[in-house]
Amino acid sequence: MPSIRVWNFLFAFFLIVIGTAGPLRAQSSAADKVRSVLDKAMDIQTKPELQGPEHRKERAVQIRKLISENFLPREMARESLQGYWEKLSANQREHYQELFTGIFTDSYSRRVLDFLKKETIEYPGETPEGKYTKVSTIIMRTNEHIPVDYILEFKEKKWMIRDVIIDGVGTVETYRNGFGAFLRNNSFDALIQRMATQRRAGEGL
Repeated sequence: MPSIRVWNFLFAFFLIVIGTAGPLRAQSSAADKVRSVLDKAMDIQTKPELQGPEHRKERAVQIRKLISENFLPREMARESLQGYWEKLSANQREHYQELFTGIFTDSYSRRVLDFLKKETIEYPGETPEGKYTKVSTIIMRTNEHIPVDYILEFKEKKWMIRDVIIDGVGTVETYRNGFGAFLRNNSFDALIQRMATQRRAGEGL
């Protein structure tokens, strides 16, 4: 029969395992999350009943839904205004996040609709980056290999995507650079007007 010391050791080990099992499981599932999202996107793009330009809007509806369920555009919006966000009122922040969410969703949906097919995708691995995790993927095509990294956050018991880095260029960084350059010579209201115009233009995909 195990001694008291052995039982104490086993109990302590049990607590350590229980205490770390959640984060370890979460960490190991980040790549699975990305794989699931990409598989669903490719499935939408290749369904026989959704082929052809006449079904583009139907595919767009499903792609937009996939994005809304798996991305964090409101957090992306906040990061895209780094250096300006703190100066905004609550109403300005809300308005900006709504417009950004629409613009990002339209833009990413269009990218999927125009370029994503039935792809061969490799998953080299995932690496922790502070409180986030980066999942690396490579789209393997005959004449090109396209590296795409996804930055994920474990939030409310599930992984969510908060940035996409294509061939070394981050989505949030691109928006931040563009908006920052505009705001150096224009007001925030002017940016909002410009975004509203872009949003209306992009709704039709």
